[in-house]
Amino acid sequence: MGTFLIRLIVGIVLALVIGPILVVIIAAFSSGDALSFPPPGFSLRWFVEFFRIAEMRNAFMLSIVLAVASAFGAATTGLLGAVYVSRNRNAFSTVLQMLIMAPLVFPALILGLALLLLYKTVNMSVLPGLFIAHVVVCLPYSFRSILTSLQSFDTTLEEAGQSLGAGPKRSFILITMPIIWPGVLSGWLFAFVVSFGELNTALFLTGPGVVTLPIEIFSYLQFQGNQLVVAAASALQVIIILFVLLLAERLVGARQIVQR
Repeated sequence: MGTFLIRLIVGIVLALVIGPILVVIIAAFSSGDALSFPPPGFSLRWFVEFFRIAEMRNAFMLSIVLAVASAFGAATTGLLGAVYVSRNRNAFSTVLQMLIMAPLVFPALILGLALLLLYKTVNMSVLPGLFIAHVVVCLPYSFRSILTSLQSFDTTLEEAGQSLGAGPKRSFILITMPIIWPGVLSGWLFAFVVSFGELNTALFLTGPGVVTLPIEIFSYLQFQGNQLVVAAASALQVIIILFVLLLAERLVGARQIVQR
């Protein structure tokens, strides 16, 4: 009875999570002129229409570039922060960990407004400000993933390397990084997925010619209303994320990603 109940709950959760995504993906291949399910036929016309719209195409490319850059920025910053926190037990490391995790606590709208006011004060341009905002939002995910790997790392291996003549930097690069790199890659993956779908914070920070895909989808659906183009855009987002997940699974393994 217990096993049946667990399977039933898992099935319901999967249906609620995956079901709407499947509906959107199937609808994106519709040959009809309006959103309907099941679709009257299948074609790629709405994907062609998506790439025909310059605003959608430019927003899609910007989102990919921004997500890759933000993921690298968050993974690098998260690695530095995780190394310090994992090797120092003091008040500053506690405060640092709280600051890094703060974007998960504060509402994204408040964070976006605060960054907007800051950028206005220092007169920062749109694209660098958007990049910094995405790094800030993605940082907690990269940090926790890398910190988990470092906390399970045996530091005596580094000490052994240093006793054989390697300096701290060399031993970290040659000994520590090859062992914790699955955590770093998982952190990069989480950051990419979060950045690629970020909407709330970016709403305050985009400008003319600098619009990410989630914001363009939101605006297009709100003001122009072609739901099938939006479905195609959403399907492309899912396909890109699945491609990154499959690539990471081949490099790291699904178990490593799920553990982090």
